[in-house]
Amino acid sequence: MSSPPRRRGGGKRAAHDDSHGGQWKIAYADFVTAMMAFFLLMWLVSSATETQRAVIAKYFTTTSIFDLPKGNGVLDGGKAVMAGAEAKTERLMPSGKGGGQQAKDTAKDDDKASAAAAREERQRFEALKAELEKMMHDGELKDLANNLTIDLTNDGLRIQIFDRDGEAMFNSGDAEPTPRLARILDVIDEVLLTVKNGVIVAGHTDGQVLKRGAYSNWELSSDRANGVRRRLESGGLAPGRVLRVEGLAATDPLLPLTPLDPRNRRIAITVLRGDVEARLRKQDPTSAEPRPEAPP
Repeated sequence: MSSPPRRRGGGKRAAHDDSHGGQWKIAYADFVTAMMAFFLLMWLVSSATETQRAVIAKYFTTTSIFDLPKGNGVLDGGKAVMAGAEAKTERLMPSGKGGGQQAKDTAKDDDKASAAAAREERQRFEALKAELEKMMHDGELKDLANNLTIDLTNDGLRIQIFDRDGEAMFNSGDAEPTPRLARILDVIDEVLLTVKNGVIVAGHTDGQVLKRGAYSNWELSSDRANGVRRRLESGGLAPGRVLRVEGLAATDPLLPLTPLDPRNRRIAITVLRGDVEARLRKQDPTSAEPRPEAPP
């Protein structure tokens, strides 16, 4: 009895199914994973605030890895995307739990930075004061020291130049600096060029009433302060640095008990602290604009 005939080719077809039949499952799994990641990303973006989205977008527009801070990757223990973005924009303030504490920490950091800047500025002013006092002791201002006082005030470094008997800074009733005052101003100009702070120039008279028609101590003190401004600017001081020119007449005497003392006739030049200058410029935005060149 003969055996039934064998069917050929079945093994080959099975091998073909084994080699190709499962690959679509891998591709489908990859597709599903990608879609899940995509929808997760969309959910995260939709739940972020406008500021957070702007920061994330800023991170991905970074043109060079050297623009990012060191150690901002996961392996370096950094904060990955958000850390890089914070380096180029403002720090994000969390809107959820813990934001208040971080706000306090940020405020403390800002206060520390402001205090450090104030200390540095005061040290710079003290160095300027010491330099001027050295010039008064054994330098260019030695023979002019009797007409000068230098002190630190709440507004900054104040330099006062005043008359003494026989040593006038201005001729009587005149607004143009005498050669003696011009020498002092030239030295002060050199010192002012070493810093960038704004300056206020104020003119003062003594208690003697000026009688020249409508021209009073107010006009005289203003014109004298303006004359000093012109001299400083002709010596190299940038016009935009002079924030104010004030004429105070006899309202703020150096020696209130002796209003006719010649030392009450003076010019005060104040190099302003940074915060004081910022406040004044905010009050008067035009003070930040360069002043037209003063007439000769």
